[in-house]
Amino acid sequence: MNKISIKLKITLWYMMILIIISSITLFAMLAYGNDILIRDASDKIVRSVENTERMIANPKKMPARKMPPSDFFDKGVHIAVYDGEYNLLNGLIPFEFGDDIEFNDNGLNELTFDGTKYLTYVKKVITNDSEEMWIKAVISVGDESQMMQSVWKTNFLVTIVLIFAASLGGYFIIKRSFKPVDKISKTANEICQSSDLSQRIAIGDGNDEIYRLANTFDKMLDRIETTLDNEKQFTSDASHELRTPVAVISSECEYILDCARNLEEARDSVAAIKRQTDKMSKLISELLTVSRMDRNTQQVNFEIIDISELLSFVCDEQEEIHPGAATLERKIQENITAMGDHFLLARMFINLISNAYQYGKEDGRIIVTLDEITDNVIFSVQDDGIGISEENIPKIWERFYQVDSSRTNENGSTGLGLSMVKGIVECHNGTITVKSELGKGSKFEIILPKYQN
Repeated sequence: MNKISIKLKITLWYMMILIIISSITLFAMLAYGNDILIRDASDKIVRSVENTERMIANPKKMPARKMPPSDFFDKGVHIAVYDGEYNLLNGLIPFEFGDDIEFNDNGLNELTFDGTKYLTYVKKVITNDSEEMWIKAVISVGDESQMMQSVWKTNFLVTIVLIFAASLGGYFIIKRSFKPVDKISKTANEICQSSDLSQRIAIGDGNDEIYRLANTFDKMLDRIETTLDNEKQFTSDASHELRTPVAVISSECEYILDCARNLEEARDSVAAIKRQTDKMSKLISELLTVSRMDRNTQQVNFEIIDISELLSFVCDEQEEIHPGAATLERKIQENITAMGDHFLLARMFINLISNAYQYGKEDGRIIVTLDEITDNVIFSVQDDGIGISEENIPKIWERFYQVDSSRTNENGSTGLGLSMVKGIVECHNGTITVKSELGKGSKFEIILPKYQN
């Protein structure tokens, strides 16, 4: 049974349900049809006898002449009127069994003659002149019953044809509806065999569940392809960034072992090794942080923080690190508090301000602003340095992207700073925007909610 396709399973279930419903309907029609026919025949014969009784009860209203038998045949009911001596006065009962109906005032009875069912009704009537008269009435049920059976057989055959036609039509409708599923399966199979994640199902727009599944599958493939491409680029960039310090460390170690003639030369080489080791350590730490953010596994410890105090501390630290560089102007509103991770927010401030020093003019100006509007904290860093071209602005959030590689190498930047800043902002449910003009400087603005859900 498991080898049967879903299309065929649905069609068989659909066909079976139609058969069950049709069978119940047909058998109910057959079972209750005879009862309905007998009830209808009983009503007819009783009404005909009552009409005849009203007519003969008053002899003055009885016709003087004998009426033709057709006047005593009403809607399939044969009626005959007899006097007290059982002599026929008017009307006619089918001759084949007229004598079999006894003169007993016993109401309705069933009679079968030659395989046909009849209903009979005998009633004694006393006229206004105290004269005794009898009414016999007969109606055939067999004709209607045979007609009912004929209709049932016809309906049975028509139902069978309709069931098979509906099942066949349903199968083709289901088969057409399942075409996207076949395409999903085919595409997934091709991806497995070729490892080509650029393939898509691409069945177009649709409103049903299968179309939504296929489009979701395409979006998932987009995300997987982008993630894998990013990981490949990340691995390549990380390897490239680590190769340089490793080469320097190896070279300095060889120099110490083979060429150092005194302690002073050895100290210089060890200092170089220390710088490269610090750079590798910083790079690895930032790589781990960025990787955790990508996987949403970075632990964020929210607490109430004095943002004004934290930013002022970072500004003091950056001024000490960059003496004689650009002038740092502060527009920091005091006593601004918000919920956030102390370490991550400090890292965000450090990265943006150090970037402003790195890409700003030596005699330029850096403006750090902190303000609050309703339930949001507004932070910005503006410099008058080299700026960023419009086409390169979307790239600055990429890992290891360098606006100016020469300045990056001079300052020991890893190229992960802005990527990390964006991740930190997203961790705090905030937004970051940048405005920049080549040769005139850049301005980064961050909006963070004061409260976290």
